[in-house]
Amino acid sequence: MRSHRTSLLLALALALPVAAMAQAATSSPATRPKPAQLPKDSMELARKYTAWFYTNQADSIVAHLDSANRGKSEQKAQYESRAADLAARAGTEKMLMDEKFITRNGARQYWRTAMFSNFAEPILLRWVIGANGDILGIGMSPLSQAPPIDP
Repeated sequence: MRSHRTSLLLALALALPVAAMAQAATSSPATRPKPAQLPKDSMELARKYTAWFYTNQADSIVAHLDSANRGKSEQKAQYESRAADLAARAGTEKMLMDEKFITRNGARQYWRTAMFSNFAEPILLRWVIGANGDILGIGMSPLSQAPPIDP
């Protein structure tokens, strides 16, 4: 079980960074602009993106990526691989514990904390969502490895 947990931690940490999130992290808090308001239906959008991710509907996710990432040919395969890895290593979502929007690195993120069938610790799924409701990035980690949020 310990090596399974370590493998999942490593896979989630290495497989899921997205360029948009890394780029946002390079700006200092003092120089970051205030995050744009999200669409009124942003919670529903985030839930839809999560359902697509859990059911490996990569085409739908790619169609909703921001314009900078939508045209990248490798995006579909990367989302398919990420969804398959999550299912293989953590199983399926069994219980939603929390969902909220936070600000991290100056961008709005949907954070979904849930228990999964094959993993002892809650997993945190993070969507970075732009002002138009487009997907700017995704991240996953065990809840104990949650990244810091903006003050």
